[in-house]
Amino acid sequence: SGTLSKMKSAFRKIPPAVKIIVWFIIPIILGGILLFSSLSAEQGTVSFIDALFTATSAFCVTGLTVVNIPNSYSTFGEVIIIILMQLGGLGVMTFTTLFFLVFAGRISSGKVFDLRQTFTSRATLQVKSILKSAFFVTLIVEGIGVIFLYFPFSTRLDPLHALYFAIFHSVSAFNNAGLSIAQNGLQDYHSNIAVVLGVAMLIIIGGIGFTANMEIADRIKNIRKRKRLTLHTKLVIVTTALLLAIGTILFVLFEMNNAYGSDPWHLKIVSGFFQAVTPRTAGFDTVPQNNLTVFSILITILLMIIGASPGSTGGGIKTSSFAVIVMAIRARLHGQADVEIFKRTVSRDSVIKAVSIFILAVLLLFVATITLLLFESNFSPSKMPKGAELDYLFETVSAFGTVGLSTGITPGLHTPGKLILIIMMIIGRVGLLTMFYVIARPEGADRISYSEESVMIG
Repeated sequence: SGTLSKMKSAFRKIPPAVKIIVWFIIPIILGGILLFSSLSAEQGTVSFIDALFTATSAFCVTGLTVVNIPNSYSTFGEVIIIILMQLGGLGVMTFTTLFFLVFAGRISSGKVFDLRQTFTSRATLQVKSILKSAFFVTLIVEGIGVIFLYFPFSTRLDPLHALYFAIFHSVSAFNNAGLSIAQNGLQDYHSNIAVVLGVAMLIIIGGIGFTANMEIADRIKNIRKRKRLTLHTKLVIVTTALLLAIGTILFVLFEMNNAYGSDPWHLKIVSGFFQAVTPRTAGFDTVPQNNLTVFSILITILLMIIGASPGSTGGGIKTSSFAVIVMAIRARLHGQADVEIFKRTVSRDSVIKAVSIFILAVLLLFVATITLLLFESNFSPSKMPKGAELDYLFETVSAFGTVGLSTGITPGLHTPGKLILIIMMIIGRVGLLTMFYVIARPEGADRISYSEESVMIG
């Protein structure tokens, strides 16, 4: 008992952010081992690094793949992928809370990790409540998704396979994973509006975030009380709607005579809408990404960087961070000292964090893309053809944003390149704010304050 007590004491001393990262790495390694061991003799061409890549993509709900899933893994392997997507999609806090409950037996409400800002705007919200609500919301939404997707899938498949397809894609869509067991993904269902819109709705609900979903459900339930939505939820809904609307218009305009050229107008709009939805960390595609114009590729990269919302199954810098940065720029242009949104003043701490996350993301993506280019060119930059940098940037952003969209170069990456994307997927899923807490030194209570002086900016 003395040894166990010492182990518990040592466990409690580990910084919470480090625990989060460890709890992410362990399932990924175990998932990689299980996927690799599940291969049959015919499927034995899949290497361990490829199995580990798939496990990382599933648990980090990314969607990038280096092998064709239905051709490379057995049904058991696909079930492992479903489990990994489900666990990963529940989010960092809900997943680690589950382990805290198992190992510690209880959670001290007075010592809840400050990283809850990544998952909820309400500091008083109990972690156990988040955990229970997350499971409840997940089961309900995915269950509805299964029912909705079963019928269009049943037109092509027998009842049992249609149900299996509906379960896999409902879990994958709601968790914004983007993995598919169809031979060509959703490209096979490009003209099936029921499948495309059903998956899109699951992606949007999963990408809004548990906190916003719970708050919306509470307001609908208590509609007579006319309770106002919090600033966070308003910001998430409005930003999401604007990004989807603007994205849809741009994609239809850029692809109406290209990737969507042979489609009727209603299908062009549906395809444009889906292309606006999927970069927000979903990863499904109804048309090959390498068929898109360079304008659409650049818009997709921007949407992937922004990503989903805090507390959601998605990655990126988050919609709220993007909105705060935009409003901060607007405030400066209007000569305002404070950032005001919906007649509320955003705290300066929130503005600084949003800007810091954006700068960290840009620097990280730049370094990762350069490193990936160096490894793939075998450290001979002159051998890398001009124009290839956009494809590699696309893959890097897709990994960091836990999106899963690809221009098709991921399967051809060498082992170091795959490892770089694995690291980017983990960082993107854990979140830059978590990584910041891991490497940052705690702020001292007796920190010295120096006199203030201005510097020239711009």
